Amino acid sequence: MSDTHFTMQGKGGVGKTFTASILAQFFAAGLQEGQSLKLIDTDPVIATFSQYKAFEVVRLELQEGSNSQITTRKFDQLLEMMLTDDQSTFVVDNGAASFLPLSHYMIENKAIEMMLDAGRTVWIHPVITGGLGQDDTLSGLDHLARQMPAAVKIVVWKNPYFGRIEKGGKPFEEMPVYKNHAKRLHAVINIPDQSADTFGEDVKTMLQQKMTFDQAIGSDAFGIMSRQRLKITKEKLFSSIAPVFA
Repeated sequence: MSDTHFTMQGKGGVGKTFTASILAQFFAAGLQEGQSLKLIDTDPVIATFSQYKAFEVVRLELQEGSNSQITTRKFDQLLEMMLTDDQSTFVVDNGAASFLPLSHYMIENKAIEMMLDAGRTVWIHPVITGGLGQDDTLSGLDHLARQMPAAVKIVVWKNPYFGRIEKGGKPFEEMPVYKNHAKRLHAVINIPDQSADTFGEDVKTMLQQKMTFDQAIGSDAFGIMSRQRLKITKEKLFSSIAPVFA
């Protein structure tokens, strides 16, 4: 295991941390002896990933003191962590505020090439969503697909929570951004689109409490049917993820 996974998107509140938590849960369940999982939270504004008590998440402080500007040199620490540990899988949850600084850092410093030369496989996980954030998330995907080196594996996560992902009656797979970059995309993962007032509310509550699926499924804080729906959601989601990383 020598993979590095970045959740990246320029639009906030679209499900990046949810995606990072899913990756963490999925990889943790498949760890073999001698393997380890390193989780990093680089969101300079809302460090949600590090609030998950089920994980040991390292918070990378990108701002110094009261300075609201991101100190891009702090990314050196992140890169050095990865380059000096070739036995771990890294999952990095990157905030919307640091989206452009991190992507620019990677390009300017040829950070991706360094990781590849060190034997790491680099994955980028942009989230796209419907509703008001759709255009922004599609733009973020376009930016990443155009800027990242060809060796990077891009996995698009479609989050239907805020509405159907379509434009002019056409689904994502018929949109220009998909057609322009289809050859660049390693996979497209569909977050289950289930009843909002049942499945949706259960997942929302789980996320608000910063719980993993297993924690929620085993918690008396959720009713019997809520736990059943979360179990169904986990099974659907993990079964769609497994072939991507086989």
